[in-house]
Amino acid sequence: MIQSVKLDKEKRLSKDAINILINHAIFQFGGSLSIIFVNLYLWRLTNSLWVNGMYNLVALLAQAATTIMIGKMSKRKGRTTIYRYGIFMTALFYLLIVLIREDIVTYFYLFALLRGLAQGLYWVAYFTIVHEVSSDQNRHRYLGWNQMVMGSNNLLAPALAGFVIGLFTGLTGYMIVFSIAFCMFFIATIRSFRFKKESIRHRNYYMKYLGLILKKEKAFKSALIGWFVIGFPQGILMYIPPILIYSIFENEGVVGYLNAGFLAVSILSSYVISRFANIAHTKRYLWIAGTGFLLAGSFLTWEIAIWSVIVFMVTLNIFKPLQANAYAAYYFQWINRIPLGSEFRVESVVLRETIINIGRGLGIISFMVFSDGINTNTVAYVILFAMLIQLLLPILIKTKEGKKS
Repeated sequence: MIQSVKLDKEKRLSKDAINILINHAIFQFGGSLSIIFVNLYLWRLTNSLWVNGMYNLVALLAQAATTIMIGKMSKRKGRTTIYRYGIFMTALFYLLIVLIREDIVTYFYLFALLRGLAQGLYWVAYFTIVHEVSSDQNRHRYLGWNQMVMGSNNLLAPALAGFVIGLFTGLTGYMIVFSIAFCMFFIATIRSFRFKKESIRHRNYYMKYLGLILKKEKAFKSALIGWFVIGFPQGILMYIPPILIYSIFENEGVVGYLNAGFLAVSILSSYVISRFANIAHTKRYLWIAGTGFLLAGSFLTWEIAIWSVIVFMVTLNIFKPLQANAYAAYYFQWINRIPLGSEFRVESVVLRETIINIGRGLGIISFMVFSDGINTNTVAYVILFAMLIQLLLPILIKTKEGKKS
C-alpha cells in the first residue's frame, strides 16, 4: 500500500508542469482557432496561391532561422524568457492583423517574418521546458494530457471559428476570430510571468560538436534526414487542403466543421495506436504509414472533387499519428544514445525544428513551381509525390546501430 502511494506521488505532475500545461492549452486554443483562417483570409483577399505560398514559405524559413539562432541564447538566457517572448510576439501578430485588416496583403512578408520568429521562439522553449518540468516517472502522463489538450483544441477551435465567421457577411467574422486569438495569446503572456525562472546550470552550447557526433554515430544523420522527409508534405498541407475545401464549398463554416471531423479521425487513430504500439516495431509502422499516405494521395489523382478531398484527408489523418508517434519515439531514443546525451537536448530540439521547417519550405517551393492552379491535375500529382517520398522514412531507420553512450 505504501509503495502504491509512493508510486502515485512520483507520477503526479508538479505545480510547474500543470501551469505550463494550462498555458499551452490557452496558446494552442488561440492557434487552432485562427491558423487555417489566416490562410483563408489571404485567399479571400487575393485569390492567389502564390501569395499564400510565399506567406507560408517566408514564415517557415524565418522559423528555421530563428530556431538556429535562438538555441545558444536559450541555454544562456533561460528557456522561460524565450518562451515568454514567443507568446508575446504571437499576440502582437494577431493584434496587428486586426489593426491593419486588408492591408495585410501589402505587408504579408513582414507578417510572415513576425510569425516565423514567434513560432521559432515558442516551440524551441516549449519542447525543452516539457522535459524540465517532467520526469522519467511522469513524462508519459504529461505527454498524454498534452495530447488530449492539443487534440481537443484542434477539434473544437476550428469549428467554432468557422461558425463565428459564418455568422457575418464579408470579412467581419475573420476580425472577430483574430481578436479572440489575440486575447488568448495575451492571457497566456500574462500567465507566463507566474512561472519561476529556471536555474541555469549548463550554459555551454554544444552544436559545434555536431560534426563529431555524426562521425561517431553515422545513423544519427539518417535520423535527422527523416525530419526533412516528414516536413516536406507538411509544408503543402499547411494551407492547400483548407483552400481546396473552400474552393469547393465557398463556406468557411464547412472548412471549420470538416477540419474538426478530420481531427476527430486523427484522435481516434492516436488512441488505437496507443493501445498496441511497441517501439520495437517502428520500421513496420513507418512502412504502413507511408503506404497509407500514398493511398491517400492516389484519390486526388482521380479528380479534385468533394469526395476525393474528403477521402484524402480522412485517410491521411488515419495514418498520420502512426508516423508521427513512431518517428518521435525513435528520435527520442537517439537523444539518449548520442555523446553528451541530455546535455545535447536543446541542440537536438533545434536540429529537429530547423530541419523539419526546411523540409516544409521546400515542399511549398515544389508546390509553387510544379502546380499551375487549384483545379488542375498538377495539384494532385505534386501532393502524390509528397506522399510517395514518405516511403523513405523506414529505409532511414537504423535499428541495430547506436548503443547508449
